[in-house]
Amino acid sequence: MPFCWWCFCLCCLLLKECATEHDSWNIAVSHSVVGLEGSCLDISCRFNYPGSDRKASDYKGIWLTDSNEKVFHSEASQISSTFLHRTSMLGDLHHRNCSLKINPLKNSDKGPFTFRIEIVGFNKYSFGNHKVTVTVKDAPERPTLHVEEEMKTRKKVTVTCSVLHSCPSAPPRITWNHPGKESIESKKQADDQWQLTSSLSFTTTNQDNNKVLSCTAEFTGGMKVSSSKILNVKYPPTDVKVISRSLVTEGSSVEMNCSSDSNPAANSYKWITSNKTVVSEEQTYTMQSVNRHVEPLYCIAVNTEGESSSSLVKLSVVYPPEIKTTSSCSSEFSKATCVCMVDSNPTSDIKWWGSDQTKVLQSSSTEHHGFLSVVTLQSTVLDSDTVHCYANNSLGHSTLTLHVPHSDKLLYTAVAASVFLVIIIGLTAWMVKKSCGSSRAEQPVTHTKTEMDVTQCASERKCEAYSTYDESHHVYGNMGLEEDNDPYTFEEPDDEAMYANV
Repeated sequence: MPFCWWCFCLCCLLLKECATEHDSWNIAVSHSVVGLEGSCLDISCRFNYPGSDRKASDYKGIWLTDSNEKVFHSEASQISSTFLHRTSMLGDLHHRNCSLKINPLKNSDKGPFTFRIEIVGFNKYSFGNHKVTVTVKDAPERPTLHVEEEMKTRKKVTVTCSVLHSCPSAPPRITWNHPGKESIESKKQADDQWQLTSSLSFTTTNQDNNKVLSCTAEFTGGMKVSSSKILNVKYPPTDVKVISRSLVTEGSSVEMNCSSDSNPAANSYKWITSNKTVVSEEQTYTMQSVNRHVEPLYCIAVNTEGESSSSLVKLSVVYPPEIKTTSSCSSEFSKATCVCMVDSNPTSDIKWWGSDQTKVLQSSSTEHHGFLSVVTLQSTVLDSDTVHCYANNSLGHSTLTLHVPHSDKLLYTAVAASVFLVIIIGLTAWMVKKSCGSSRAEQPVTHTKTEMDVTQCASERKCEAYSTYDESHHVYGNMGLEEDNDPYTFEEPDDEAMYANV
């Protein structure tokens, strides 16, 4: 029974308090507000009066200064020239909202201000005990920028930028210098202050490290203020590369540095050749006595976030010309071909000459296979049994003497001479034979020819030629004996047999 009694009493008190508040003159307004000069200021206000609601046309809301200067009046003609066109009623008096807006706020608008309500045909009331004073600031406070101390690359993060203001009807505009997805949130604070918070979400990259992230708040009236922070984004080594001299002279030493971009900085390194041999674990590797056949290598950079390697690097080693011993000459018929092979870096200028060094022989062709140059000389006329190949570049020069073989040339010449001699001998024999036959045809036949006479004429190899002959006879026409009935007729030897004997 006592518990029920206490519950009943509590309900009665609450109902009495609610009825008292509803049936009395009261107001809810801040005693002090802060505003930005040149911007706008909203003073929130709610009032109450006894009795039931009236018609909207029955209300007159008035804001006054202590000197009764009308800051705002429901009838615009009643407003003081000091505040004319700068003040307006944000709330609806019919709904007991007496909020006031001043835009733009001037330094002289410090108050205090008092609200008065006049209800036509009912009553009037001034809330003199609830005055509002205004603190006018000439510059806003910087936004509060919240950013994580450390971020990981390729991770989604959210940063916030918050700013205080006193004009929720026209809040400031917050902008970022970084792309991302934005969202806005507004919360009321004490003394008619509002906090506007802009959130920016984005995925970090390596390029965000050490980047200045800033947000800017622009207030009504054009005043701007910014805050910024430097981003700290952790990421493994990237852009790993080998730094060294562009050209290395053969036989000298060279220093190579392993460079990388990372956060934090790389704390260990490895140098590895193309055949997987680790040659150093320092950031700088010194190679001694570099030669042209040095193996390509690469470096690996490591930090707390991971590791990465450079591309395979081949040192550019420079050296003077080296003429290969495989260079040689060959002959075929009457043409000689010489090939000179030169290994050098940079590429050499290659020349030929014979016994006279001042007469440069023109090369037939030049081929390049990497650092190996192959130069060919072809000639049908050489003034000596040797030719000289000369190679020269910026680091030195080299000369090699090549022997030109002539064995094939002499053989072909001897064969050709032998054939020519055989032809000459054959023609001579044939001419002699023809001359002998002609002589026998011109002499008068006084006796029958015998085999002995013919043989004797042939053996003497001396026949008399006649310069006079009958035009009706051909020079070589009388090759046989006139007497057809001569039993010792002489038969001329066959031409082909004669050539064969020769």
